[in-house]
Amino acid sequence: MKVELIDNLYPREKYLDKIRGFYHECEIIKVLTGVRRCGKSSIMNLIMKELIDSGVSEDNIIYFNLDKKPYSTIETPKELDEIISKYNTAEGKKYLFIDEIQNVIGFEKIINAWREERDFSIFITGSNSYLLSGELATKLTGRYIEFNVLPLSFDEYLEMKKFYGKTLSLDDADELCNYILEGGFPYVLILNSMNDKRRYVQNLINEIFEKDIRKRVKIRNRSVFDAVLKYIINNFGATT
Repeated sequence: MKVELIDNLYPREKYLDKIRGFYHECEIIKVLTGVRRCGKSSIMNLIMKELIDSGVSEDNIIYFNLDKKPYSTIETPKELDEIISKYNTAEGKKYLFIDEIQNVIGFEKIINAWREERDFSIFITGSNSYLLSGELATKLTGRYIEFNVLPLSFDEYLEMKKFYGKTLSLDDADELCNYILEGGFPYVLILNSMNDKRRYVQNLINEIFEKDIRKRVKIRNRSVFDAVLKYIINNFGATT
């Protein structure tokens, strides 16, 4: 399978270092969880690049992003099983990468069935609002290891700015203020205007609340939800 890797990605070593020991492990499913746009897909891309650089053939790497064409229409376990089978043509150990696995309801059974083949090292990513809802722990107990990916820490933020040639303030306090305002999401560093950065972060937060919280738990009373939401955010340091 031809894998189109993204060039010039900032290597988030704090996560890669934790996952490397499991790259070739077929017994354990590697699960990358985290909020939207925190960098899970980029880390998966970096893992594929390291595998290829170490000598693994691209034919032995199978990658699907279920949020993007032509795989965005895959919604059932049967469809997922069929597309994996279609690309399972190489000899020897295969490396299966599936981005946004939560788009397929009931994926656990299929993923575990391919794990049972014993020649697949499996990596999956998804929003932790879905993957940590209980189904994963119930159906894949003892068969997976979770790596929780967070937005950039302050040291990652500084290193990533250096990596992409962005100007750094001489005063760390100024950079800390920028970091707090920008929110730590990797894509923000590509934007130049603070207004654009703030607009992106606000839209992203709204998307998280709307798709990962309100719709997922089927909240009907929107006004009460918004009121509780604002209260919790404004009193984040207090016991509620």
